[in-house]
Amino acid sequence: MYKVFIYDKPVFIHKKQEKSRSYEQLKSASDVDEIIHLLEQEDVVGIEITNKNPLQEWNSFKKHFKIILAAGGVVFNNKKELLVIHRIGKWDLPKGKLEKGEEISSCAIREVEEECGVGDLKIIKELTSTFHCYKTRKGIWVLKRTYWFEMKTSYSDKLIPQLEEGIDAVEWAASERVSEIKKNTYNSINEVMDLIPFKKGK
Repeated sequence: MYKVFIYDKPVFIHKKQEKSRSYEQLKSASDVDEIIHLLEQEDVVGIEITNKNPLQEWNSFKKHFKIILAAGGVVFNNKKELLVIHRIGKWDLPKGKLEKGEEISSCAIREVEEECGVGDLKIIKELTSTFHCYKTRKGIWVLKRTYWFEMKTSYSDKLIPQLEEGIDAVEWAASERVSEIKKNTYNSINEVMDLIPFKKGK
């Protein structure tokens, strides 16, 4: 199965219908204009594309977009608090674009450091990848794949938001706040956060 978010709404591409019947049903992913038009409608909550060859449909879908790779971190400190950023009115996890010649894991660490001013980062494991599409100011549609890594740090100094990236706050969120944060973030970010069992610090 392939899954991508457009306008924060899911598009599934798979062999067998298995999601909610409230999703719009299509047979092919080749007509991207139709997909985007449907998702622009307020009453459309998602799209499910059922096809005997999901890989072929996914490849057909990707041809319509500029592909960008990125990486980010789900970072915990010694108190088991989660590192979160606030940008454009929503909570988010630190992440950013891959630079030329850079390793994905190195990108994840660099972006967390740059966006949050945090150091002493260590990767625990790779978690998952998320896909989302957006339109640039120049009118170009982009498909971004973000690789996510669970990280830990013993860093306890002041956090510094990267203001030039539109980040107005960086915080350590205790487990009690996670449900609140999840109510005001992106669906793709919620999927990443759902992979982590949040535990209270000792």
